[in-house]
Amino acid sequence: MLGNLLILALSWFLLRLEHKQLHHALGFTPPLYRLLQFGLGFMATTTLAILISNIFSLTANFTWVPAAGISAAYMAKGLYTVFNSVLYEELLFRGYLLYKAIGYLGERNANLISAAAFGVYHWFSFGILGNPVIMAWVLFYTGVWGLMFAYTYSRTRSLALPVGLHLGWNLVDQYIFSNDRLSLFEPVTTIHTRYLSALESMLYLHLPTIAFAVIVMVLLSRFNQNMATS
Repeated sequence: MLGNLLILALSWFLLRLEHKQLHHALGFTPPLYRLLQFGLGFMATTTLAILISNIFSLTANFTWVPAAGISAAYMAKGLYTVFNSVLYEELLFRGYLLYKAIGYLGERNANLISAAAFGVYHWFSFGILGNPVIMAWVLFYTGVWGLMFAYTYSRTRSLALPVGLHLGWNLVDQYIFSNDRLSLFEPVTTIHTRYLSALESMLYLHLPTIAFAVIVMVLLSRFNQNMATS
């Protein structure tokens, strides 16, 4: 949380030097419209992540069951961890830096750089340095979603939609259905449980999420075109 506060404070200070307002740069207004954008993004990726988690359990032959020993403190810690990480990444990659990059480099170049930086960041957060094949895949996979987040920011001029999209996915993937100790549900295996091959993982788990990101960008582009011609 301290990192988020520092990013916000630094963004506010730099914008004040330019005689601009933080809430305009990050798109906090109008509040009801931004709340709607957040809600739509959150519901979309929450639904997607739940579907993917259940497809995973069906194809690998295991069952998700409620984790034992869940307390209020346990749940609060998990929610805090997910929300804090999402907010940190959005402020870092889609906040002031992307706002300025769009002004200097144009929307396309700024979004591509933001997406590439987001992908490289996950080399470190996933701890995969030294494995070129996995690094290339993670750069592509997370880069596509980084591009979606950047594009939704640049087209809406707000963090509301990308934060909603990002939080919805991470909440399910890291907090509800996960192998992590903070997960609300845990996998229960049987003698029929199996590991998915790399091809199966790509087809059942990764391609749908990539397709989702592409669809979001296409729909948003068409929506903006319709708004421009109306």
